[in-house]
Formats: sequence, C-alpha cells, structure tokens
Amino acid sequence: MGKLFKGCLTVIIAVVALIIIIAIFAGGGEGTDQETGSEPDESVEDVDGNENSENEESTSEDSAETEKGLLTEEKFEQIQSGMTYDEVVEIIGSEGELISETGEEGTEFHTEMYMWDATDSVLGNANFTFQGSELTSKAQAGLGDSSEVTITLDEFNQLENGMTTEEVFDIVGGEGELSSETGEEGTEFHTVSYTYYGENGFGANASLMFQGGKLMSKSQTGLE
Repeated sequence: MGKLFKGCLTVIIAVVALIIIIAIFAGGGEGTDQETGSEPDESVEDVDGNENSENEESTSEDSAETEKGLLTEEKFEQIQSGMTYDEVVEIIGSEGELISETGEEGTEFHTEMYMWDATDSVLGNANFTFQGSELTSKAQAGLGDSSEVTITLDEFNQLENGMTTEEVFDIVGGEGELSSETGEEGTEFHTVSYTYYGENGFGANASLMFQGGKLMSKSQTGLE
C-alpha cells in the first residue's frame, strides 16, 4: 500500500512539473510573439514618417521651383533697356510667352513682345518688347505695390506738364510704383510711367508719365 501511494505521488509530481514547464514555455512564446509583433508597427511608423517628410520636402522644392520661373517686382526692376531676351530669361528664370511679332527676323525692325506671369498675384503680369534683339520697353500690372507714397487730388492738381521729376516728387512725396519704362535712362527719349494710389477710395489712383526727365502727361481716377 505504501509503495502504491509513493508511486502515485511520483506520478502527480511529474505531471505538475510537466504542466509548469509547458506554462513557462508557453509564456515565453507569447512574449516573443508580442515583441515580434510590435517591431513591424514601429517600422511602419518610421516608414510613414519618412514618406511624409519626403513629401513635404518635395512640395517645398516644387513651390520654390515654381516661384523661380515667375516674375516678381524685384526682378522687374532689375531688367533694364538694352538687355537681350536671354539676359531677361536668366533674371526671371523661365521663357516668356510670345504675344506679338512684327518685321523680318534678323533685321533691326524685327520686334517681339513677350509676357510673363507674376508670382504673388493671379492677375499680375508684365510685357517686354524687344527690337533688334534688345529690350526697348517694359510694362507691368499687379506685380505689387512697392511704393508707400500716396497722392491726393490737391497734390495732383498742383502738377503741371514740363515739371522735372524732382519737382513732381517733392510735391507728391516721392517716387511711385514703376508701371512702364521705354528707352535708355539719361536720354531725351527715356520714358517712364509711375502709378500712385489714392489715400481714400477703392481703386483711386493717378498715372504720371515722364519723358527726358520731365512730366509729359498725367491722369487720375477717383482721387479725393
């Protein structure tokens, strides 16, 4: 009887030990599975993060590239009469759109007009006229308002044709926004037009044209 009891006890102890061993291995396996399962998640997050970063960098580069090829007010002011088409393209960063052409190519009478769109304005653009392969005039609209000088109706009425540029600037308070320029600076044929905006009233402005350093014409809309 004692031997039978000892035999049964031995079997029970062996079974309990086996259960404990199985439990230990089962627990270790679950831990391994959990750790293994968590690693792909981190990897996915890292991949997604890298993709987002790459997308942001790509968008930024595309935006910078787009702006590089568009016209700004600063670029417009850098462009001077006498420059070639290639020199203008180098400043702006893109080819212009040919909108008119007259005369035979290769002659001094061959005239071309190109248009470029602006960076900061949907409606902003500028036209450049080349004659005999050289820039002879430029004009812009909507590139921006670099001048903070405004004009009133009283100041406008004080201006008289024949006044020098300096006399006009003294009355209105300074240089306006350059809207067009033709000819070589310092010559009698150099023609410049400035736009001044009114202090009150939406759309109020005045346009002053100078030739050879003297006021040749003036016009205004809505000044008070």
